[in-house]
Amino acid sequence: MAEEKPKSGAPAAEGKDGEGGDKKPAKKPLNKKLLIIVGVLVADLGIMAALGMFIVGKLKGNTVDPVAAAQHEQEEHEKQKKAQLTKIGMVLPKPLPFTVNIGGPGDSHYLKCAIQLEWDGEEAKGGGEGGPALDETGKQIEKRMAKITDIIINILSSEPYADLLKASGKQKMKEAIVTEINAILPEPEPVKGKDPKEMPSGKLRNAFFTEFIVQ
Repeated sequence: MAEEKPKSGAPAAEGKDGEGGDKKPAKKPLNKKLLIIVGVLVADLGIMAALGMFIVGKLKGNTVDPVAAAQHEQEEHEKQKKAQLTKIGMVLPKPLPFTVNIGGPGDSHYLKCAIQLEWDGEEAKGGGEGGPALDETGKQIEKRMAKITDIIINILSSEPYADLLKASGKQKMKEAIVTEINAILPEPEPVKGKDPKEMPSGKLRNAFFTEFIVQ
C-alpha cells in the first residue's frame, strides 16, 4: 500500500517540545541590581556637582576687593574724623587766663592768652551760675588745676617768639598741652551696667585759644 504525501500548504513539522524550528529566542530582562547601582552613581554625581557649585559660590562671595576695602576704610576714617570735629564736648566754666614772658636772643616779649580745655564727658545734673555742673573728668581737672597751670605756663614760655606768630606754632602748643595734661589725668573707673566702650575716655580731646596776644 502506497504512503500518502503531505498535502501542499500543510503546516511545517514542529520542532522539539512543540516549538517552531525557526522561532527567535526571547530577550533576557535587564539586571535590577545593575539599574540600582547606576541610579546611585548618578545621584552621587549630582550631589557632588551641587556641592562644588555651592563651595565656588561661597569662595566668590568671600573674596574681598582690596581696593574697595581700603576705600571703605578711608571713608569710615573721614566720617569719624568729621564727627569728632563737629561734636561739642564738655568744657570748663571759664577759660584759663595766662600772661607769660617769651623771648629770644636780645628780645623780650610777652604772651597774653586764654585757653579753654575740652573733653568727652557726660553732662552732670545741677550746676550754678558758672554753668552746668562738672562731670567726673571735670572734677579731676579741677583737683589738679595747680599742676595743670604749671604745665601750660612751661609750654607757653618755652615756645620761641617767631613760632608764636605761625599757625603751626599755636597748633604745636595746643597738642603739647593736651598730651601733658592727659598724662596726669587718671583713667575712669568702670561703671556697673555700662559698656566701657560707651563711657567717656576721661581725657582731654582739645585745647583751644579764646584769646591770643603777642607783644
